[in-house]
Amino acid sequence: MIWLEEIEQVNGGAAVWGKVAVVGGGPAGLFLARLIRRARPAARVDVYERNAPHEANGFGVVFSARTMSRLRRSDPETHARIVRASVTVSDMELRHPRATLRYGGFDFSSISRQTLLTILQEQAASAGAVLHFGHHAAPGGLDDADVVVYADGANSAQRDARPERFGTTVRHGASPYMWLGTDAPFDAATFAFVATEHGHFAAHAYPYAEGLTTVVVETDPATWQASGMDRPLDHARNPGGSDEAALAQLSELFADHLGGHKLLGNRSRWATFRIVRNARWSDGNAVLLGDAAHTAHFTVGSGTKLAMEDAIALAAALDRDADPRAAFAAYERERRALVTRTQEWAEPSMRWWETFGRRLHMAPAQFGLHFMTRTSALTYEGLRRRFADRVDEAEEAYRTAGGTAARPGAAPGPAHGVAAPLLLGSVRLPNRLVEVVPEECDDPSAAVRAAGARGTGLVLLRGTRTVPRPDVAVGSVVRPERVGGGSAGETAAGSAPLFAEVTCPAADAWSPAGDELTATVRALVARGCEGVLLTTDPPPSTDPAPGPRTDAAPDPGTDPGTDPGTGPGTGPVGRWHALLGHAERVRTETGAVVAVAVPDGWALDLPGSTGGDAWPARIHLALVTGRIDLVVSAAPTVTRPAVPAAG
Repeated sequence: MIWLEEIEQVNGGAAVWGKVAVVGGGPAGLFLARLIRRARPAARVDVYERNAPHEANGFGVVFSARTMSRLRRSDPETHARIVRASVTVSDMELRHPRATLRYGGFDFSSISRQTLLTILQEQAASAGAVLHFGHHAAPGGLDDADVVVYADGANSAQRDARPERFGTTVRHGASPYMWLGTDAPFDAATFAFVATEHGHFAAHAYPYAEGLTTVVVETDPATWQASGMDRPLDHARNPGGSDEAALAQLSELFADHLGGHKLLGNRSRWATFRIVRNARWSDGNAVLLGDAAHTAHFTVGSGTKLAMEDAIALAAALDRDADPRAAFAAYERERRALVTRTQEWAEPSMRWWETFGRRLHMAPAQFGLHFMTRTSALTYEGLRRRFADRVDEAEEAYRTAGGTAARPGAAPGPAHGVAAPLLLGSVRLPNRLVEVVPEECDDPSAAVRAAGARGTGLVLLRGTRTVPRPDVAVGSVVRPERVGGGSAGETAAGSAPLFAEVTCPAADAWSPAGDELTATVRALVARGCEGVLLTTDPPPSTDPAPGPRTDAAPDPGTDPGTDPGTGPGTGPVGRWHALLGHAERVRTETGAVVAVAVPDGWALDLPGSTGGDAWPARIHLALVTGRIDLVVSAAPTVTRPAVPAAG
């Protein structure tokens, strides 16, 4: 053993670390051990893993091209071994119950988890790390090391023994899922959806070796319970094994997609995803790594990727700084923003999968585009660059649903989503643009005429006023407390649609505040509202979001990029996507027509300008994917070019 004072002499007497204990022999812990030994050959590095060397849970692991580049830069030898043992997949295939759609341009590498672990075990040992298998490290039992790395996963016993040290919070997703495998052939990352008498199931499948594929099956809690899969019959007889009853049932459910093959288990049981966050990633001589520090839902393919990149950053920080605490702080500064951003992309992806069954009624092409845009990581320009034909199909399905595709004389070329008509009760709107006339307007009739001249499809009058013989569709918008009773009857005279104006909470759409908003709108619909105008505080703005945008997609093996602009809930773009989350939930669960306030000035590019990631493109995607129905200008006095009539 090399003692600390010997290391100090080698480094000129500076206070340095010399003994490192890594708890957890997963990919991150093993890779970190190798990197530390390569950078500091005199350091003692021990890795403690409770399992045997060839006792791996799971099936395949995926890495994006970006992550593979980082591995190559940090350790070319290990990267080369991983590449030789990996398969490369470029396409995604979405199997909707009514159609199969293919999406290209998503390169990622996939490798057997056991193969990856074997490579990393051998690489760590060859660098001089000492690996202890079958060793269960008791919490606090290794604290005498200079650096103690907790890399023991989302269920970290080391971290959970003293959660107050790190400010640990853990919550669970709603959907039960099960990690499985199969020897059925798949040549793309495949997402299959099946309908049963109890509800809907989905499978995420991606090949990781010749003839071997990882399959993650997911469903919602109601379907899981109704199907009887919440009651594993063999648990008492087989407490450490797979849920064989569920395996057999799921193999039958997905038989058409498996082509006669079966699903395979590896200690496979139903679980819900653990969302782990920590206010602090280190305390004293202890530091968290990978899933012990943070988790991101598997539908963005980021768990092992983030952990390996953590290892690269922590090893580099320790190499730069002789003081472990200073190194820990530098490591956290470098990684926290990137990890937080990935977690922010992962949250809407997780929610999408928890509620996918509510969207299977959509046209397959629209459903597919909705899936691809579930995290906002892909811009409209990026979507068109990758698979323009799929975007065209979704836009055509949207126009057809609005009644425009078959109309003779329709203008050729793409049209912005606001140009599609909408049947609102018995009123047919020529387009999706809405203007709101304030109560303090002295001449609402003139305001309505001016809006009609600008090509607006619907004008909403605040309050309980009416306008005689308008030339454009007119409705009313009132505060929620004024819906129902006499005021609603006066406001919605004849066939005029009635809207209630509701401010969205700043919280996530699936938070208790989101539950309350949805319940409020459901009650408004029961009291006679046809629609709601959802607003935000502060109102929408066209202020540019800081940072560049990318077109990287958060899916198996790919990541959302290191600079995807603002994350959900931050800045004008973040507030927009938060608003869309509330809008879609309200629209799906209440049946209300949803209008949202949008920034002033966006429509100046109409007709047909949907390129890049400008506001016209964002709004266009929200309409085409069915997240909103109508858009309301924040300042209706701006004169816009006329919106082209549908046909």
